[in-house]
Amino acid sequence: MNATLLRTRLTLAATLAVGATLLLSAGDAGARERRASANRPAPHGDYTRHTERARTDTGRTRQDTWTNANGKQVTRDATVVNDKDAGVRTRDVEWTGPNGRTATREDVTTKTDTGYTRESTFTNPAGKTITRDASVVNDKDAGTRTREATTTLPDGRTRTMSDVTTKTADGYTRDTTITNPNGGTLQRDVTATKDPVTGKWTKDVSVDRTPAPNPAGGG
Repeated sequence: MNATLLRTRLTLAATLAVGATLLLSAGDAGARERRASANRPAPHGDYTRHTERARTDTGRTRQDTWTNANGKQVTRDATVVNDKDAGVRTRDVEWTGPNGRTATREDVTTKTDTGYTRESTFTNPAGKTITRDASVVNDKDAGTRTREATTTLPDGRTRTMSDVTTKTADGYTRDTTITNPNGGTLQRDVTATKDPVTGKWTKDVSVDRTPAPNPAGGG
């Protein structure tokens, strides 16, 4: 890994971790979630990585250190604290680059009677902050799981997501609606069925994108 790639690893890793691709794009929801779950980009060049993990009384810690051939380093420190009595799980992550610049992310997940809520805050090396407020509600009687999330960008614009999964007699349906900061929307509908005899799953997906409105005075 050359010095330039290593210096940019901090920003790339933090951006991926907070799901910037997920927050700003309107592509396939499942693919975005998988990309957002990555903690770092694919390796490039020559480097080593050292990882230390430890359990604590209330959770765990982890430190990763990447070092390139020139001795430049990027570190990632993560701490998870579980408060079982309060039903709260806090996860703090800090990335530090070879120039000393840092990026941070905090996730606070709180159990509720029907699911959980999660508040996430990401601050990049330039001091810009993105927040994401999410909730999950499970309705066992109705057989539904509803996820709602609002992401607020540094300039105050927002992105919203609503995702409802409903059990059916032979599978499930899933309806996802995303509204991007520019006003463009994505609607993704899934119907999945399972053949009780063969055990074979069949899934049909439809995606409908609506572009952002033209700016005032636009053609």
